[in-house]
Amino acid sequence: MEVSEQSAAQWILEISDSSQPGEARRAAVLFAEQLGMSETDRGAVAIAVTELATNILKHAKRGYMFGGRLSVEGTVGMRVLAIDRGPGIRNIASALEDGYSTTGTAGNGLGAVRRLSTSFDIYSAPGRGTCVLADFWPGKKTPKNGPMQIGALSIALQGESVCGDSWLFKTSRSTEWLMVADGLGHGVYAAEAAREAERVLVESESASPASIMRDCHDALKKTRGAAVAIATIDHDKGTISFSGLGNISAILANGAHTRGLASHNGTVGHQMLRVQEFTFPWGKDSTLIMHSDGLATRWNLADYPGILNKHPSLIAAVLYRDFCRERDDVTVLVARNSGG
Repeated sequence: MEVSEQSAAQWILEISDSSQPGEARRAAVLFAEQLGMSETDRGAVAIAVTELATNILKHAKRGYMFGGRLSVEGTVGMRVLAIDRGPGIRNIASALEDGYSTTGTAGNGLGAVRRLSTSFDIYSAPGRGTCVLADFWPGKKTPKNGPMQIGALSIALQGESVCGDSWLFKTSRSTEWLMVADGLGHGVYAAEAAREAERVLVESESASPASIMRDCHDALKKTRGAAVAIATIDHDKGTISFSGLGNISAILANGAHTRGLASHNGTVGHQMLRVQEFTFPWGKDSTLIMHSDGLATRWNLADYPGILNKHPSLIAAVLYRDFCRERDDVTVLVARNSGG
């Protein structure tokens, strides 16, 4: 059984002045060192992060860099995201060619990042900005993919040392479990409630989201409580089951068709008048998006042509960029089949 969850060890930086590409490079190299990456791999991370941060300044003037831990069956790597609201890229293929530039520079930025990273993806729309993903695995060897691709951002309210939200992904044989938990309020006590929900899911052997939710309710009575949403995907049956309590939003996209997944009112650990489980088809083109109320709910995937073909982390990054409320912790979790 494999469990992936939010890591407290991550770096997040705003890029808005000329000193910050260097700051981003130092933060990324330190993080890569903490992950045990080799000197060669750290060097690749350093160059790529510098290029991405410099591109943000050149083209958008302001944006964000994120770094997070990757782990597959004991192999540890690093994910880098660069996010901006700049003019966007009209011709991505040209922008990835060496020598291409719109600012009079050498123009090796995105092409260099693609070469240095183990895997690379980009989503850009004219007038709306650009999001770039670059993964770095030891020796540029990508671990064998499981049945699911996962992307997530979980970011504390500015000024807080910990995030009161959490997310978790667990897999075993043909079943996956996904959770987003939002501890009441923010700060240490909110984080305590969210982590307790994580613990329950890690230890649970149930494939029923409603049953796990009841166990969470009992366990969180000693905390300030949380909003929680849980989904289980059964690949043998081709189904997804969902149960939610509180302000966790969830959308299931099957190709161009999307539906909201309903959560009931209440607070896990304090008030649970009703818990209900819903089951829907899950196919090769299905995508699940869950997020805490730190993200506004007015987004529409139809406004982002082609985004469902991109890596789940890019979907999470675009939604964070455009709909973060900036007055609470925010978590966005996106999941789809690896072959989707």
